[in-house]
Amino acid sequence: MFLLAFLPGEETNLLNLAARGGILMAVLLLISIIAVAIIIERLIKINRANKLKDEFLQGIYEDLAAGYNDKAIQKCEEKKNSALAGVLAKIIDNFQKQVFNDRETVELAINNQIHRLERNLGTLSTFAAIAPLIGFLGTVTGMVKVFMQIGETGGGVDISLLANGIWEALLTTIGGLTVGIVTILFYNYLISKLEVIEQNLEEEAHNFLATVKNLRS
Repeated sequence: MFLLAFLPGEETNLLNLAARGGILMAVLLLISIIAVAIIIERLIKINRANKLKDEFLQGIYEDLAAGYNDKAIQKCEEKKNSALAGVLAKIIDNFQKQVFNDRETVELAINNQIHRLERNLGTLSTFAAIAPLIGFLGTVTGMVKVFMQIGETGGGVDISLLANGIWEALLTTIGGLTVGIVTILFYNYLISKLEVIEQNLEEEAHNFLATVKNLRS
């Protein structure tokens, strides 16, 4: 959508150009607003999920060493935004229940946390795919209207009017491609951050599991 502001002409205002693009341009504008909201919300959630201070982990180890398993679980559950805290809570809970399927416990806990962080990313991916298609649809329907006008006038149409009709039809393509490109870039960025978080979770969880085993023995 932002590329529209750089088009030449008297009315280069973004909103004016969007209005001239028709109803499908309004749809693209709505998609872009929702996409921005999802991107900001997921960035905040993912950044928070990847933060857990060493002092917190040390406190958990001390609670487990003293036998305060419930206290350790409660501390982890209080860190609702931390993915690692959620994984640790599950490990401690199984440790308390004497459940020893360590690999399955860790994998399931990590998958649950990653699934929670992936919320709305499917919608973002859908927007990235359909935005260019909506743009092309707007251009096609706009060109149909232009040629219908030519047909109604018997071919004797003013070239300037024809040119205006064509560039207005092309606005939706520009808008759709812009929304699609920006959205897919942020989608891939968020997915890459989730992959890093997943790797960190696996490493931290197995380190924690080894420490818990030592306390258990």
